[in-house]
Amino acid sequence: MSVPLRVLLVEDSEDDALLLLRELQRGGYEVTFERIDTPTAMKAAIAEQIWDIVICDYSMPTFSAPAALKQVKESGLDLPFIIVSGTIGEDTAVAAMKAGAHDYIIKGNLARLTPAVARELREALVRRERKQASEQIKASLQEKEVLLKEIHHRVKNNLQIISSLLNLQAEYLKDNQALEVFKDSQNRIESMALIHEKLYQSQDLARINFADYIQDLVTNLFYSYNVNSSDITLKMNVEEVFLAIDAAIPCGLIINELISNSLKYAFPQTEGGEISIDFCFDKVNLYTLGISDNGVGFAQDFDFDNTESLGLRLVKGLTHQLKGNIHFSSNNGVKYKIIFSTKNL
Repeated sequence: MSVPLRVLLVEDSEDDALLLLRELQRGGYEVTFERIDTPTAMKAAIAEQIWDIVICDYSMPTFSAPAALKQVKESGLDLPFIIVSGTIGEDTAVAAMKAGAHDYIIKGNLARLTPAVARELREALVRRERKQASEQIKASLQEKEVLLKEIHHRVKNNLQIISSLLNLQAEYLKDNQALEVFKDSQNRIESMALIHEKLYQSQDLARINFADYIQDLVTNLFYSYNVNSSDITLKMNVEEVFLAIDAAIPCGLIINELISNSLKYAFPQTEGGEISIDFCFDKVNLYTLGISDNGVGFAQDFDFDNTESLGLRLVKGLTHQLKGNIHFSSNNGVKYKIIFSTKNL
């Protein structure tokens, strides 16, 4: 049974064209073809019809194989392109193959034509299937990206709703200690909501620019505690670090707790205070977070390892979650140094 084959035949010799068609028919193909030999006709043929393969003479009075190949490439079509010529030299053939031709055949050896056509048709089919699969994967990834952005957006909105509910509830509280607890809870929720906001705004849905996050988080905390930046100076030395959500959330909560503690307790006079944040990483994914202030510090008998402070207990628990270590000192203020790796998170 003959196999249908649509051939765009770029050939100025009618006799040579008939020889090529006869060889394809002998090879089991039922050929539909158009013979052209000018750039204009080539352009029209590519635009107006669908072809399985292009078979092209190398040199013609008004056209050539390199010019025909260029038109095929510019069309964006993935068409097998076989050069059949009686005059082409080996160097010229190699150059044509490098330019994108799929094979070349000498006119005196047309027995190679049918196997070459069959091979190039198979390979073109494989390329089309791969391209189709790639496009399907790309479309699927884009759908998942949109879905992830929507999830992060909704999580952020839901966290902000919880924060707003806490704010409404706080209006009914008269006890200052209870109000402080509500405010602390709001700030913790806002620190997590901010991470989800950064994620759905980011081009990389897996990681956020943590330097940007720290800046926004601290700005929100200064506003929450009604602290004037002219009274308490913030010094930041933060490298452009990108963190995945598994590391960003606990790290963000740690920063929230420690900066909140400094803003609430370190500066009773609220003047001349200084808070420093340092964050860097090395080549083996070892991250170092340093937070310090020059405030009143803790009492001399303060036991950091056995503290009853909920915030500091959270900091220690979150550091453990990061599989990190925390170093604490209280001398002319307080200093925290947290070292962790993201390898096993």
